[in-house]
Amino acid sequence: MDAQATVTVVTGAASGMGRAISERLAAKSAPVVAVDRSDELLTWTPAHPSVVPLIADIATEEGNAAMVATATELFGGVDAAVLNAGISVFGSLEAMPLDDIDRLWSINLRGVILGLRAVLPAMRLRGGGAVVATSSIGGLYSDPSMPVYCATKAAVISVVKSVALQVGHEGIRVNAVCPGPIRDTGMSRGLDVDSPSTFAKLADGAALRRWGTADEIAATMEFLLSPDASYITGTTIVVDGGTIAGAVPPRRRS
Repeated sequence: MDAQATVTVVTGAASGMGRAISERLAAKSAPVVAVDRSDELLTWTPAHPSVVPLIADIATEEGNAAMVATATELFGGVDAAVLNAGISVFGSLEAMPLDDIDRLWSINLRGVILGLRAVLPAMRLRGGGAVVATSSIGGLYSDPSMPVYCATKAAVISVVKSVALQVGHEGIRVNAVCPGPIRDTGMSRGLDVDSPSTFAKLADGAALRRWGTADEIAATMEFLLSPDASYITGTTIVVDGGTIAGAVPPRRRS
């Protein structure tokens, strides 16, 4: 698919990695439906004529249906999807409020599942497509400070593999990206001020000795959506500066 003609829906597009991939695609004048929960968070979109903001709750069927309907009405269909929306909550399994557990599952996993259910039929109508779901290095190893978050991200990887096997024969590719410590996302914003020691520890824990940027994740997402990745599906690409190359990744917080 040519980037100029590819219609992409992006969830969690207000900031961080979702905004970064949306802006990368928009720089090529590719149509993007940028989805998030608040119009206050999507104020950057008017600077990009090919980006259409959409306020929707991706943890609901209605929100995901609206995402696909908007892309279809305005641009003719859906060719690609970045299912990026997610939240993080720290806390032990026993102490975490049930509401927090439900929110983690609802957004991090249910949102991806509902997103897939919404975009796959639309992609069939276009003769194929590509999906990237945002997981985390937390989905590949255990972190005692955020067990439920890690469980949701591990589940995303499993769903991606299974769905890739189901739809590959239809020309639809499904992959996951596992970011490591990335600056200026909803999870990391302000950590350098709130906990400088943790911020420095996470940088030192990467082989590259620094935090990554949202645009570095977006570059990987853009590749996976592109024809250059035409033989890549059902896989997970880790973008973490070498954080989990060692035996014991550093804890994020105590």
